[in-house]
Amino acid sequence: PRYSPESDAGHRVLMPLLAQADEQLDVLMLSHRDADHTGGAKTVLAMQKQAVLWSSLEPGHPLLSEQAGQRCEAGQQWIWDGVHFEIVHPLAQDHGQTRKTNALSCVLLIRGAQGKALLTGDIEAQQERDLLQRGVPAVDFVLVPHHGSKTSSTPEFLQALQARIALAQAGYRNRFGHPAPPVLERYLEAGMAWKDSVHCGAALWRSDAPDAVHCERLAQKRYWHHTPQP
Repeated sequence: PRYSPESDAGHRVLMPLLAQADEQLDVLMLSHRDADHTGGAKTVLAMQKQAVLWSSLEPGHPLLSEQAGQRCEAGQQWIWDGVHFEIVHPLAQDHGQTRKTNALSCVLLIRGAQGKALLTGDIEAQQERDLLQRGVPAVDFVLVPHHGSKTSSTPEFLQALQARIALAQAGYRNRFGHPAPPVLERYLEAGMAWKDSVHCGAALWRSDAPDAVHCERLAQKRYWHHTPQP
């Protein structure tokens, strides 16, 4: 998240991306407090002052000193431009009852007119079981829980989701070995199209074209990656 005392991922990656797309954020949602999910957030909030912070951060966290923020609680929902957004985890009573940050990940369900997506943060097997008990719906696109860790992506959860596309965010040759090979195999056996950030780069999924993911790394290959034509 931080490259030097003066530079972080928000400054070097996120803000140039937002500027290039001419995007102004309404909400910055941080699933939980782990550094790989909050790194660069202070810079983004400083440069996108209109953005409202949603998170599962505990009271007293440094980011909450910048603004009060909104705590994620299951049942919160809103509609933007005909697209329905709903927080499905954690429950209000989960806050303060667990010290494991992954268990408090904000999980966001997005319903468009033609497609649904589930953004899972770093939930693990127990949180997946909780969502199943509460009736998580089938979706078209799922962000692979916990970067493809062995702690998550239970067969029952994948069967309930029935997603067409699964995207794993995990760094090239990361020290955790994400995604775990057995987890990857589980998604393939479930018939999901597998995408990951190593091969896809920046990924764009649209609810009005739920069968496809645009992979920037494939669309904008460097010249040394191009296949010569005969």
